Amino acid sequence: MAGLAARGWPTCYSTGPFTIWDPGQARWQNAGWLGRHERLDGVQVLWPGRWQMRWPRMVPWDRFIVQRHAASLKKLVGIRGAVPLVYVFHPLFWPLVEALQPERVVYHCDDNFRLMGTWGAALAGMEKQLIARADLILASSSRMAAALPGNPRTRLLPNGADAAAFGSFGRCPPDLAAIPGPRIGYIGGLNDKVDFQLVAELATRRPQWQWVFIGQRVGEANLSPGTRAGLARCESLPNVHFLGPRAYRDLPDYVGHMDVNTLCYRATEGGWWTDVYPLKLHEYLATGRPVVGADIEVNRQFKAVVAIARSADDWVEALEQALVGGVGTPAERRQVAAENSWDGRLEQLESWLAEITGAAVS
Repeated sequence: MAGLAARGWPTCYSTGPFTIWDPGQARWQNAGWLGRHERLDGVQVLWPGRWQMRWPRMVPWDRFIVQRHAASLKKLVGIRGAVPLVYVFHPLFWPLVEALQPERVVYHCDDNFRLMGTWGAALAGMEKQLIARADLILASSSRMAAALPGNPRTRLLPNGADAAAFGSFGRCPPDLAAIPGPRIGYIGGLNDKVDFQLVAELATRRPQWQWVFIGQRVGEANLSPGTRAGLARCESLPNVHFLGPRAYRDLPDYVGHMDVNTLCYRATEGGWWTDVYPLKLHEYLATGRPVVGADIEVNRQFKAVVAIARSADDWVEALEQALVGGVGTPAERRQVAAENSWDGRLEQLESWLAEITGAAVS
């Protein structure tokens, strides 16, 4: 979005109004009662206030909140008439699309939502309407595209990386420096995609390895029993460290000072985690550090620079090799990241947006 803004596209970003299920969540707790907005990297960002809370079962109130949020978005960008383009990443935003009545709609599917525990008839109905309305449908991986209902015409736009930022990391952050090496890292959401049972097993087998997790943990109610059990095991081990979430701008310093970075995902079929295109993949590679990942389709595409591990024994062997060099050279890893930078993704995206809007490409 920042890249589009830099190229002259007036851009506004919002996560939408809160819902009745949000109280108690970190995003709700950190919000004020009134909404606020700020300009970040050229993008107008609208943060909702606590009082603007959707309540889908109370239809008139829910519609009022959605309409008010839509009006705030238009005002922030300075649009009086029709909204030229709405770009959404989740079917949950369909009510806002209806409220904004845009000239063009982009649906960018960045997860296989249909395999998540939160999926149900209501979201399926929203997605069906969104797909029917969309002028452009994008997916982050081929498996996500294949899972979309109705076989819509979908274009692939994989995740990328700010290769320059992750390739020029600074000093080791103090909280990470306090953890002795070798450090095995993971950044990202701490949810059902992470194989905490595997991590606990590996940490037990090699107590000298220090596992470091950086990311937001979802509520326990949103975790499967197996994930909760694995997470509890990890929390009981002295060589597994949970540092919590960090600002995006600080992540290169953490990733760059790991000895190995991992994509320690569950690889069992039937879950949404096998369809992902990890955002962190190319960020890891941009640092030049060795990478070890689970046996999922996207990782296999980069086996020249990512060690693929299946069983716990495979993981031990791959991590031992990574600690003495790993798969590929630092230069080769950085090259792959450069080839998959956001700059290249932006070129492709802008050309598709120009197709559906008639806008001139800068």
